Amino acid sequence: MDVQSQELHSNPPSASPPIGDPPVEERPGDPTVKAVAAWINQFGRTLKTCRLYHAKNPTVIRFREELFQAVKRLTDELGAITYKFSADDVLFGEVSLYPAKSRDDNLALPFHRDGVRGLTLNPGITAREMDAVVDAVLLVTGQSQIDDDLVTLLWQANLQHFDVDYVPAEGDVGVGTVEEVGELVPWPTADADGEQGQAGDAAQHQGDAAADGGSRSDDWTTGDLAVEIEAGFEELATMAPHEVGRFHDEFAAEHEVSLMTTALAIAHAYVDAGATTEDRVELAQFLPRMLRLAIGSGSWLEAREALTLLRECSIEEWSVESVTQELFQPISITSTVEVLDRQDPTQVAEFVALAKELGEPAVEWLTLALSESQHRITRRVLAEATAGLCRAHPERLVPWLKDSRWYVVRNAVHILGWIGGEAIVNLLQPALRHPDPRVRHEVVAALGQADRAVARPLLLELLPGSDTRLFCAILQQLAFQPDAATARLLVSFLRDPVFEQRPNDEKRAIYSALAAVGTDDVLPDLEAELAKGTWLARGADMHRQAIARCVARIGTPRARALLERGAESKRPPVRAACAEALKRIHVRD
Repeated sequence: MDVQSQELHSNPPSASPPIGDPPVEERPGDPTVKAVAAWINQFGRTLKTCRLYHAKNPTVIRFREELFQAVKRLTDELGAITYKFSADDVLFGEVSLYPAKSRDDNLALPFHRDGVRGLTLNPGITAREMDAVVDAVLLVTGQSQIDDDLVTLLWQANLQHFDVDYVPAEGDVGVGTVEEVGELVPWPTADADGEQGQAGDAAQHQGDAAADGGSRSDDWTTGDLAVEIEAGFEELATMAPHEVGRFHDEFAAEHEVSLMTTALAIAHAYVDAGATTEDRVELAQFLPRMLRLAIGSGSWLEAREALTLLRECSIEEWSVESVTQELFQPISITSTVEVLDRQDPTQVAEFVALAKELGEPAVEWLTLALSESQHRITRRVLAEATAGLCRAHPERLVPWLKDSRWYVVRNAVHILGWIGGEAIVNLLQPALRHPDPRVRHEVVAALGQADRAVARPLLLELLPGSDTRLFCAILQQLAFQPDAATARLLVSFLRDPVFEQRPNDEKRAIYSALAAVGTDDVLPDLEAELAKGTWLARGADMHRQAIARCVARIGTPRARALLERGAESKRPPVRAACAEALKRIHVRD
């Protein structure tokens, strides 16, 4: 059968452009090919989204808008673009763009099946036209039966910026050349001369057919099409092995869809078909079971659909509290976390979206799952989601700060650190003296994200009895601006008889913090420290140099005067330490 092409305009031209031969060299790595392929993949994703959600769903509206914006940018940049359709692939020239992986993922099939062999996108496409193309494909691929094929639907949409190359129906083939009839596919019209004229034309046409030696069958002569029919049979025989294999693949892919997904799709269709109140009550008795099965298998998207359907049914017997009471049981949490720890971050994010659908109980469910998870990436996703939900009300995490498990407390402290702000300081009080040092370290890190002035008393309270690592971390948090009270505390550490026995890391932390928070109030104490000790005391020179550098960091006029006096001291170690510190000030200035 010869393939003829026609543009889907209300007044089609006498001939249509060929499908292939784009104006650029088509290689898989060509930027043009990449852009064209990206759009057809976006078109496929939009169709899948429209099949999954209701037409007024915000996700569907967003996908349609992004698809229109993408085709507008593409055609404005590249001009007219032609996609060709085979039985199992979408082509751009000779480049494969969207090969079919299964029956459900065969974008080219509805086009090729209904005779569409090419679709040209011209600049100037409107949002209405793009929506009309999407709606037409959804109609011919949906479960409901319709009388029109894709070609008819596109023609009825009156698309001014889309050109369609298609195989005409059998009744349109063999009626004459373009020059004879004036158009590729003539539409039947009523004769102005009435029934007599129609009968005369029919008799004349029948006589012509008889003269040619062919027979008449309804609307066309069969003799002229004999060669095409034989060619059609040969084509069928050639394609049979491929089509049989494709049928088996589609059959297997169709049966790979889970029973749960099928059941939810049927339930959705049932509700959308106008179910009565009694019908919804019956359906709501079945949906909780689907929700449990979906959560148990880690199918979070299906679980969200089941939850949405339960809410649409609106029966008194169902409530979020009844669902969460079962979900929060220890055995349910354990099984849920076992599934989560085997999933990737994208699937964990789907679980978070399901939890948010529950509303207020979402924080408790996420925190329970966080306390059981053994996978670091899973814990991070859950913790970030919990921080987002508790940002306005961080006090919701207080119960977890009193948990007997140290790692649960540390997780709660870590989340409070992400939230930050003045509000978290008082909330961290229960964890301030936690017996596990890892929790106390996390408290110091969290206080670093709070208001420093408000957090300072808690940090100072943690200093006594801290190990070296915690001691240094606290001093680092305190050393952010001059403060006389903190400086006096640090000077007391210097004067402590056991200062020399402190680890070197603690000494360096004290010197560094004192240099950052020191004020003129502590300069007399520091001058005394410079002069303290005997000339032969071991380590005294290093101590004097550190004190002199602290004074130089304070940098006030009184601090400079102190160093200048020290540079003229009769004691060589003091004189050397102060002179070196003055050099640092001059270099800095």
